[in-house]
Amino acid sequence: MNPKLKTLTLGLLLAALVTFSPVVFAADSEKSGAAVTPTPALHEVGAAEAPAAPAAVPAPAAATPPAAAPVPAAAAAPATPLHEIGATASPAEKPSGDSRRHHGDEDENDRVSVDGTTYVGPNETVEGNAVAVMGPVTVDGVVRGNAVAVMGPNTINGKVEGNAVAVLGDLTLGPKARVDGNVVSVGGQVIRDPSAVVGGTVVQQAEGLSLFHHPTASSWWSHGLSKGRPFAFGPHLHLLWIANLCIVAFYVVLALLFPGGIRKCGDTLERRPGVVFLTGFLAVLGMPVLFILLIVTIVGIPVAFVVLPLAITACILFGKAALYSFVGRKIVGEQMHPVLALLVGAAVFIALCFIPILGLMLWFLVTFLGFACALTALFTSSKPATPAGTPPAVAAQPPAAPPAGPPPAAAAAVSSGAVPAEVPPALAESVPPVVPPAAPAVAAIAPAPPPIPPVSEAAYAKAGFWIRIAALVVDVILVAIIFHVASLFLLAIAAYGAVLWRYKGATIGGIIFGLKVVRADNRPMDWVTAAVRALACFLSLVVIGLGFLWIAFDPEKRAWHDKIAGTVVVCLPKGISLV
Repeated sequence: MNPKLKTLTLGLLLAALVTFSPVVFAADSEKSGAAVTPTPALHEVGAAEAPAAPAAVPAPAAATPPAAAPVPAAAAAPATPLHEIGATASPAEKPSGDSRRHHGDEDENDRVSVDGTTYVGPNETVEGNAVAVMGPVTVDGVVRGNAVAVMGPNTINGKVEGNAVAVLGDLTLGPKARVDGNVVSVGGQVIRDPSAVVGGTVVQQAEGLSLFHHPTASSWWSHGLSKGRPFAFGPHLHLLWIANLCIVAFYVVLALLFPGGIRKCGDTLERRPGVVFLTGFLAVLGMPVLFILLIVTIVGIPVAFVVLPLAITACILFGKAALYSFVGRKIVGEQMHPVLALLVGAAVFIALCFIPILGLMLWFLVTFLGFACALTALFTSSKPATPAGTPPAVAAQPPAAPPAGPPPAAAAAVSSGAVPAEVPPALAESVPPVVPPAAPAVAAIAPAPPPIPPVSEAAYAKAGFWIRIAALVVDVILVAIIFHVASLFLLAIAAYGAVLWRYKGATIGGIIFGLKVVRADNRPMDWVTAAVRALACFLSLVVIGLGFLWIAFDPEKRAWHDKIAGTVVVCLPKGISLV
């Protein structure tokens, strides 16, 4: 490199270093937070050493050092370097942003749990509310809002600036508890330490409704009901199992005393499923109305509070015993004694009730059907229903009367000219032979053959699981194209099925796959059967689709809604059109 050019380059680098070194030093000083007076730049040296300007000439704002200004961001002079503007503006903006973000979290910083525990530790602060649904609340720290427990206990041993509430649970205030608002317990007790401080009032209502007062009830809730199953194993549950065994023993006594009634009540569900379902549904709707009417009459108050509950309980117990026996007979055989069949059915039912959610739904379903079966069997005839496809009975004709006239032997004798034995032989020759008049010829009439009964549609081959599901998928897609809202979709598909079953016996999906819905008693489809079947489809769907899955295991390939409505789905032979 040329020596002159090399010397010029070094000189420029040195000048740049001297010029920008104060800038770098000032930036480092501001980053470290040290109170260091910045070195004035070269263009500010002259302004700093110059005498004070006259009053008429305003002094430039850059003459005042940034540290001396009360608000650095407001002192924006044209000569102020860019790094000073950024450095002075950022500290002023940061607090406002943090405070705005913190204010927004105050309403959202709630601590909520469902079927769990809400716990606020000693060193924790919840800016919102502490809530637990079907679980306990424990506060050892600070809660700015309210502490609420629904169907669970509420324990306060810290500070709650709002209200402390427990619904169907106890509310306990420890020695360090401080509640600025009210203390409310509905269905539980308020257990308060003398050292606890309450700023508002203490309210306690409907004490004794809580499930947590008794250890058995509390354990049943935590191990069974809260998980969706009526039966459970856990501590303090021996009393519950003793009560269940006593109920099963009562079912056995009913089966021993009334074996015919138990069998009839169970068979009612198989023969008249639609009637049973409608009877139970109408009874559930009518019981509150009947209860109110009995109370209004004043005279019927004892009936409303004593007789009616006992009658409902008796129907439920007798009906459930009949259903258990019916299920047991379907498993082990129809000839099994009702007691043994009942024990088998009860064992199967208890095993299924341990399944979460499904167990509780099954318990409600069996209770409803048991009540409906007992009520239907109580008000219906004991004559067994006629099996499907049986032709009507023909009245017996009385035997034909014998034809009038002489006996056949005498008629033969007269026709041959023989003389009776009572005539003397001497006179036999003088008696002319008697020729009887010719009898009119009677044509032999052969009996007419009995009429050939029409072929029952219920006798066709039953439709299987997969083909019915395929037809259902087609129907769902067609209805979903028109109705997108869930509530309208459910109503629309129920009306769609009921109308087409009533008029055509099949939906569009059924027409495509050659399926038809017919009544098991071979009667024509009516509006009641179609509506009951459409509504019962929701029952088959709600229980995790078990009602539809039943088609694959049922001998007659009938779903739950088929059994309830008394229908069957058949595959039509080729050549029969449903259009």
